[in-house]
Amino acid sequence: MAVGSSAKRAPIQVPCPWHREPMQRLLDQHAQGRLPHALLFAGAAGIGKFRLAQALAQALLCERPAAGLACGECDGCHLSVAGTHPDFQTLAPEPGSNTIKIDQVRRLLEFAGRTAQYGGARVALIAPAEGLNRSAQNALLKTLEEPGEGLVLLLVSDQPSLLLPTIRSRCQQRHLPLPPGDQALAWLTPQTGEREAAALLAAAQGAPLRALGLQDADWFAAREQLAGQLVAVARGRASPAQAGQVLARQDPRVMAGVLYGWLARAAVLAALSEEGGEEGGEADPATVTDPKVEPLLRELAGQVPPIRLLAAARRVMEGRRQLLAGANPNKELLMEQWLLILVGVDASASGF
Repeated sequence: MAVGSSAKRAPIQVPCPWHREPMQRLLDQHAQGRLPHALLFAGAAGIGKFRLAQALAQALLCERPAAGLACGECDGCHLSVAGTHPDFQTLAPEPGSNTIKIDQVRRLLEFAGRTAQYGGARVALIAPAEGLNRSAQNALLKTLEEPGEGLVLLLVSDQPSLLLPTIRSRCQQRHLPLPPGDQALAWLTPQTGEREAAALLAAAQGAPLRALGLQDADWFAAREQLAGQLVAVARGRASPAQAGQVLARQDPRVMAGVLYGWLARAAVLAALSEEGGEEGGEADPATVTDPKVEPLLRELAGQVPPIRLLAAARRVMEGRRQLLAGANPNKELLMEQWLLILVGVDASASGF
């Protein structure tokens, strides 16, 4: 998604096609002097939020942006792409960590107190913003309140609810939705091939960049077997404990997102079936589905009432939030508790 290949042109970041209009609106605000000093880009993982924030940062630091993008040729572009621009700072978890620590924020505070060396904007990009630990978030508050001349703070978050309310209230939030299915498929297909694109996009719950990362995922190759465990529990062919052992072979943080998508899809199909009286429900023509998994989800929808499927999906999402926040439960027990809801048992002893 980068532009430029010659030695004289820096490979600037380009926002995804579905973010071109938001990007132009942000640049228009900047040109009119109305760009907020703190922006929080929020939305599902894998939709291109970081690319949008990075493209905006590079455009703000560019000496002669054009057509809604950085030029890629000026000193500002070369320095920002190389990560050496004195007016650009990024905060991300250090290698081996999921947390942005207070010492990193303190360095940002020093940066915020300086004047722009290139005479234009100063930009700080924080991603993932929910990686800021509590102390780091509290330390950031003063800069959000008093950012200093020309400083723009760009926060990117998949889980903005994990941020302190005081952080969220000091940022202008931009919720970025999933792109339309046809647009996402058109972007994804040349990179994955036509045969796999729809299955990958469905597995990623409509998030195209996440779909790209699934091509070599172990769970994606085994998705029929994994989705089949839900049906086996619903039909009484396997106990929640037995199916939980199969699901627990995968990373629980990954499986939580996968299971949520499957359960939510099955709930929609079940509700459509109840409303329209047609077996398995009528699929939304705008929904991209996986031909290997969709029949299993229709079967699940025929076995479990929509209210129970939604309850299971909510419980999985609650568990996912806790997993992302650092919880480390017994994987097999966790999966079993989620699956028990499919048979009408709400086992929540562990808080998940």
